[in-house]
Amino acid sequence: MNNSTSTSTSGNIGPLSAEWQALLAAQQRDVTSISISDVPIEPGVYLWRRDGEVNYVGTATSLRGRVWRKHLGRGVSLGGSSLRRNICELIYGIPTTVTGSKDRQKVTPEQAAAIRAWLDGCTISWTISDSAADALALETVLLGEYRPPLNRK
Repeated sequence: MNNSTSTSTSGNIGPLSAEWQALLAAQQRDVTSISISDVPIEPGVYLWRRDGEVNYVGTATSLRGRVWRKHLGRGVSLGGSSLRRNICELIYGIPTTVTGSKDRQKVTPEQAAAIRAWLDGCTISWTISDSAADALALETVLLGEYRPPLNRK
């Protein structure tokens, strides 16, 4: 891997590979300003930031399906979004094992709104991949170098 100097605004990643540099350089969009048509349907890797800090990296066979339909959902079931489950744990201390499937505990409408409000305070960027396999390989490389706080080991 190519290790070069850090360009992170938060300074929390350290030396960055070319893969991290490319994702960090991708256009950041305020979550509240994007619409469903802004999010590509292609596979790719996406990055969530809050207050300039990298918080989560994910992969998707369809960026639109994952980002828009799962992570930006407003429902009380968190089973389809590890990001929303992890934010729930951060805010409310409810373990992801409790909210992690359709048969598990759902959050209240007020808790779901607070999770969405947290996400609305973020920016998101993404890079399109040629295939879902390529997206997964890129995410694996990225998470092998740095695990953002909302990604689980």
